Amino acid sequence: MALTTFANGRNEVPAKMYFSTTPFTSSSTGAKTSFKSSDYIYGRFELDKGTIGEVFKLKPTDKMPFLDLTVTIYKNDEQTGSEQGSLNHILLKPEDLSHNYFNFDVLPDPDKSTSIFSALDDFSAGLGFFPLYNLVQPEVFPETGTYKVELQYYVETKDAWGNDQDREKWPIVKGSFDLNFNENDITKLQDNKTKVKDATRENAFRYDKLPDVFSNPGPLTDPNATSAKIAAILKRDLPDRTILKFAAEKVSGLQWNIAKDDIDIPKYKYFTPNIWVAYKADNGKCYVGTVTLRENYQGGGTYGPLQVAFTSASEQADRGIDCVKVK
Repeated sequence: MALTTFANGRNEVPAKMYFSTTPFTSSSTGAKTSFKSSDYIYGRFELDKGTIGEVFKLKPTDKMPFLDLTVTIYKNDEQTGSEQGSLNHILLKPEDLSHNYFNFDVLPDPDKSTSIFSALDDFSAGLGFFPLYNLVQPEVFPETGTYKVELQYYVETKDAWGNDQDREKWPIVKGSFDLNFNENDITKLQDNKTKVKDATRENAFRYDKLPDVFSNPGPLTDPNATSAKIAAILKRDLPDRTILKFAAEKVSGLQWNIAKDDIDIPKYKYFTPNIWVAYKADNGKCYVGTVTLRENYQGGGTYGPLQVAFTSASEQADRGIDCVKVK
């Protein structure tokens, strides 16, 4: 059965939203309206008219089409917490835009999660923070009891001139369910929050093949950054990785730049091309990321030996790739 049907009115889109303890596929079979906090929860909404692209004004040419999701928690009709949609972008697949339905994770099994949430609208960082998992906090769920969980999917639309429209014109699909929260489930919920974040970051944008830079690299002709020297430095400075392949980006202009402090004294000089690295980690899995190289200033116009300065994995997990595809 459908949880809610929203008729015409302000910004609410005529739609039905469903929830279940198992992921939806092609129908709303198995929908429920009440869950335990020990349950895994999945959702689906179906539009009465139109497709996701038409209703939410999204186009197939959009590089990263997404919906925003706000999750709000109530206890006895009083709001206890909310995760705002401006920080919860859920990525849409290209085929989603032509469907009149959308399947999504709410409180998923980390091993079965498929939704990709990001705090940034280009999905370049902040991946894997699921709104309802994030709301498992003492001020939001202060005690065992029944809470109402409300979901609002929407898009901040623009008019024909490209100007931001008022909130009441944003298309919104709403739904809710009852959550019977038990304090005994807190440890599991917090553990799953970490697991689903890690799983999303590792699996969200896996490479099907090595990026083109590996087959069309930039030259390594500078005597201070030859291929042999870089290979040795990567092995020395990244001992937890087995380097399988590396390649330099192509850049125009100077290959070295100098970073200076506020009084114009050199701090270090850095190698302009990023070094792309395909590697096997200690866990036996393979990844692709980037490394920046630099030489620290030692005074008197001299610089120290070349070394790894930063890796892309220091900010966010590198994207995975099947080891057999590193060729």
